[in-house]
Amino acid sequence: MDKNAFLLYNEVVYHLHTCEDLEDLKRSLLAQVKLIIPCTYASLIEVAIDPNTRAIRHQNPLCLPESFRAVEEAWIRRDHQDETLWVSHAPESLVTRGSDLIGEARLDSPIYRSLYAPHGIWDTMSLNLTYDHQVMALLSLYRTKPQGVFTDQDAFYLRALTNHINYAYHAMATRAPAAAPAQSVEELVRAHGLTRREEEILRLVFQDQSNEDIAAQLVISRHTLLKHLQNLYRKCGVSSRWDLRRLGP
Repeated sequence: MDKNAFLLYNEVVYHLHTCEDLEDLKRSLLAQVKLIIPCTYASLIEVAIDPNTRAIRHQNPLCLPESFRAVEEAWIRRDHQDETLWVSHAPESLVTRGSDLIGEARLDSPIYRSLYAPHGIWDTMSLNLTYDHQVMALLSLYRTKPQGVFTDQDAFYLRALTNHINYAYHAMATRAPAAAPAQSVEELVRAHGLTRREEEILRLVFQDQSNEDIAAQLVISRHTLLKHLQNLYRKCGVSSRWDLRRLGP
């Protein structure tokens, strides 16, 4: 890897590990990989596995350019006809090239003739994203005939990025959603249409008072308090006192 390629590689790795969420990572991944491995089209397709049958399902393609999405959606509907479908089942990440796997025969396949030939695609290179022996997504790069086939150097660059791509994708896919910003009682009352009594109870909940103390202070029965709390949970979209408490300051 020469100096320029090394610097570009490090730039790609930096962008992979500084994304804010999964969608940001997906878009950054396609854009950054195209910088180090030139291609005309690039796509990232999610891979889901049925826990009972272990059947593979491809879904939610993200493409660069976006106009290529229609092609990948058509491929998803016909993926069972693709001779390289086994790549999506591999428990370890593999970098594969169409020109290596099936050679010139790829140009005569029904999928190639109907989906890829109209776009002038000549070769493909794919990486199945995996983590802990579980496939997560399929990254595919496409070159037209003027660009030629993907080279050994192109495959080397993608292999060099594989561990970074896998870790970053897994980290973003499993990251807990960010906590909702704290809101004042007044904001919650307006947002959820709380009654005056519900507002009183909410204020006392935010003061960490127990149910017994709240009932005594408002001179209501425990049964009545629980009914008000259930209404609060429903209106605020939570399922417990702890979740309700987390909404406030």
